[in-house]
Amino acid sequence: MGFFKRLKYTLLTKGFGLYINSLHYLNAKFAANTAYTLFSVPREGVLKSLPTFLGSSAMKKLKVDQHDIQTYEWFGEKETILLIHGWESNANRWQGVIHFLKQHNYRIIALDAPGQGLSDGKELNAVLYSQFVNEVCNHFKPDFLIGHSLGGMTMLYYMATFKPDFVKKIVSLGAPNRFLRITENYRNLISLSHRSYQGFLKEFSKRFSIDPIDFNSSSFVDQIKIPIGIIHDEEDKVVPYSDTLEILEKHPEIPLYTTHDLGHSLYSDDVNEQIVYFLENNRFKS
Repeated sequence: MGFFKRLKYTLLTKGFGLYINSLHYLNAKFAANTAYTLFSVPREGVLKSLPTFLGSSAMKKLKVDQHDIQTYEWFGEKETILLIHGWESNANRWQGVIHFLKQHNYRIIALDAPGQGLSDGKELNAVLYSQFVNEVCNHFKPDFLIGHSLGGMTMLYYMATFKPDFVKKIVSLGAPNRFLRITENYRNLISLSHRSYQGFLKEFSKRFSIDPIDFNSSSFVDQIKIPIGIIHDEEDKVVPYSDTLEILEKHPEIPLYTTHDLGHSLYSDDVNEQIVYFLENNRFKS
């Protein structure tokens, strides 16, 4: 990023924080709503047209409340796998994984998250996303779930909250652990004051009846009784590898496959092979 782009980015982000901090003294409730909206609305990931790859699937829309959920299906004779993408993304990010899984004759389902791809909605967080995942799971009854980044955290929250009896195994790819680490990064990015930040957290609690302090992947795993596999890159600059180590500190029995130099996306045939190996053997290939 060049100097002027960095300067523009800094002025814009800090300007948002200054606006919310000032607004807090005039209308604390509106300031909290503004901070929540800024945090929860993705700026990328929407599809303006259908990619050729996704067009090769059998497409179906499901509904949660008044929102359409876009789903994609590739047929196969083996178990059904649901793919759950992350923040500012869509089902098209799974192309490499889907090609690999098709070679192994799995039936594959992917969805677009709220406000992403071709799905309706504007806001995106793990709680809202889990409602989409629940509807898709109830319709397609997947045997396996694979979630990347926020999609991985959503997957764990979904399993802990809805407890589907048809899901047999799950694989998490570069998923965050503590929700508060994400919100603290947001606070630092736009320089929210302590009062504005606390109002923002209370807005989450009010909307979703959750305590942000306890909203952690490691806590969700407490409620999950099926095999879980974790894949994370040691140099991940989006979701730090330490998040996975925090999960494993509480749950050392979970198999971990560590990659190097793949970054957050984890695009690699090696990762694809490890996913299939875990689904077939409950462990990663050494």
